[in-house]
Amino acid sequence: MSIEWAGWSPRLLIALDRDDPDPLRVQLECGLRDAIRSGRLAPGERLPSSRELARQLGVSRGLVQDCYGQLLAEGYLTARIGSATRVAAVCESITPAPTPRLAVDFRSGVPRPGRLPPR
Repeated sequence: MSIEWAGWSPRLLIALDRDDPDPLRVQLECGLRDAIRSGRLAPGERLPSSRELARQLGVSRGLVQDCYGQLLAEGYLTARIGSATRVAAVCESITPAPTPRLAVDFRSGVPRPGRLPPR
């Protein structure tokens, strides 16, 4: 059970366990997501380059790029060509979408009140 830590910053402690059944990419995504949600990584904070983080963790650069891409798509990170990847300023407002309440009862044989024909 080997555990590796990213040494970029004390706030960026990401554990990767190669014996864990979860893929390394999932572990890295979850680690970064948790660091952002917990406030260890503040909005606007610079993340290491994909090359540097891959080197520190002993993983492929493509794995880190895929992870950064997923977190960009989720709104946790921002990136510009030629500039550092940073924690998104709006990440504080990221919350799971509320579950919509259904106004329809899908059980068979149960008519919806108000939709019955007049007598």
